[in-house]
Amino acid sequence: MEYGALVILFILLLSLEIVIRKQFNIERRYVTDTKGKHIDRWGRGMLVLIAISVLSYAIFSDAPGMKWYLMGVYVAQFGFQAIIQWMFLKGSKEYVITIVYLALGVFTIYNMDILFRNLL
Repeated sequence: MEYGALVILFILLLSLEIVIRKQFNIERRYVTDTKGKHIDRWGRGMLVLIAISVLSYAIFSDAPGMKWYLMGVYVAQFGFQAIIQWMFLKGSKEYVITIVYLALGVFTIYNMDILFRNLL
């Protein structure tokens, strides 16, 4: 029964993007089609290196430490993506979708122990 709830939640998250795109009239655009392509690649690479270097500390910490690590990586990645989209995709509201997923992701990670308590 709990897995059914996760499947329904997953389907709702996928349909959320379609609803947001239609509600705000957002066309799909990519940063890789602009001058920000190299900045985006370098920034993501730096974030991956930082996340990997800090991962060893998060693995050996307790459960709340790992949760805060995951939230930090998630906020850094999606925050960077939203800023790059805002800077290089002028006239587009693509960053709105990224910010919505950022908020939902932080909420999910913060409440992960409550959401998945019955699954384990």
